[in-house]
Amino acid sequence: MDTVKGFDVCIIGAGVAGGAMAAYLGKSGLKVAVVEKSLAEHDRIIGELLQPGGVIKLKEMGLGHLLDDFDAQEIQGYGLFMNGDCFRISYPEQDGHAISGRGFRNGKFVQKIRQYIIGLPGVTVFEGSANELIEENGRVSGVKYTSKQDDQVHVIEAGLTVVCDGMFSIFRKKLSSGDKKISSYFLGMVLKNCDLPFKNHGHVIVARPSPCLVYPISSDETRMLIDFPGNEAPRKSPELIAYLKNEIAPQLPVQILPSFLAAVAEAKFKVMPNHLIPAKPFVKNGVVMVGDSLNMRHPLTGAGMTAAFTDIYNVGTRLIAIEDFSNTAAIDESVRMFYNSRHKQNATINILADALYGVMQNEDLSVACYDYLKRGGNYAQQPVAILSAVSRNVKMLLRHFFAVALYGVSNIIKPFPTIPRLKRSYNMLKSAVQIVSPLVMNERPGFVVRYAFRIAGALF
Repeated sequence: MDTVKGFDVCIIGAGVAGGAMAAYLGKSGLKVAVVEKSLAEHDRIIGELLQPGGVIKLKEMGLGHLLDDFDAQEIQGYGLFMNGDCFRISYPEQDGHAISGRGFRNGKFVQKIRQYIIGLPGVTVFEGSANELIEENGRVSGVKYTSKQDDQVHVIEAGLTVVCDGMFSIFRKKLSSGDKKISSYFLGMVLKNCDLPFKNHGHVIVARPSPCLVYPISSDETRMLIDFPGNEAPRKSPELIAYLKNEIAPQLPVQILPSFLAAVAEAKFKVMPNHLIPAKPFVKNGVVMVGDSLNMRHPLTGAGMTAAFTDIYNVGTRLIAIEDFSNTAAIDESVRMFYNSRHKQNATINILADALYGVMQNEDLSVACYDYLKRGGNYAQQPVAILSAVSRNVKMLLRHFFAVALYGVSNIIKPFPTIPRLKRSYNMLKSAVQIVSPLVMNERPGFVVRYAFRIAGALF
């Protein structure tokens, strides 16, 4: 087998996470190898909404230009819809300036990143399938891959191997104890020339039993994602078409209906599983996991790329500071520090994503959440600051989460408490605790928070 040496870092995967990692390290002077199974443009239905917190991280890495010149659309906030009612929440300002996210075609964004890294003098891209990590004396020293060009197995050696091979990672089981759980499936379609109720906004439609997300991804395309709870993926069939027309369509804003019905008639659907994967990596010398291979959450909040860019900035900045990549102790310490600190930075992102999805599945909690946010002021601005990843304040997240539940209780027991109303309130509080408790525990909380949730668990 041919062996290529002399790289500081070898990155497995050139998707959003792997490509951004290569861009950050490569432009900073490191010698980077990237192994990507296929450099062709792909078509995905998730990873198309970047929250403002992710835009900020890209700019902090000097990579904000990657969002330019491929028809990405500015996202300024959210519109919420339920039972024929709606309202809008704008993203908060930062330092007195308006901030925004981006909506785009995932494949277009990935190709923009790849074009950039291919042009960097310190980055070499190899097209082929990574199939085995190389270990020597308990340390990962590189990767074996099968080249797409000659169908032969080759070896790349590097001071650090970065695993970014996505949600279907073949290396996760060897590097992490995080179990993969499918919480639901997204059915995706593209709405052509859709007249959105709120221009340049994401739209969350609390439809039953399938919440929907709608947001622009180009100047004439709008992505629509329809959630199908459970472990069974929706299949294209006359029954599915009837469900979309008879159950989903009546719950949509009227402005969206013409484009939606046209997309249903065209029936160009794609389906993706929605995973929950807690970050529980093994610390192994010479290798680190980043992106969806390490950690996933429900895509309802569009937070996956923001979490990845946060991790890339975290570990990448530590690696860039290493003067000599033959110093394996410095490399390993950088990885340990990254794994020990990432929970503090991404806890709100992970907790909110699956907690909000759980709220959407509970009718009383979803109504309470909708009514709570509609109050405006800090009732809306602070939660959307967390959603946008501008704020990473876990205490504020939990305060608003349980404030929503208590607000729901106050509405249920009005005008006066009765036994059925009290029972219904208790069940809603119990659901709230059961939804959020395991999510908080996944993020390595401090003693006080762990103790509080143990008490809550005993009460409910």
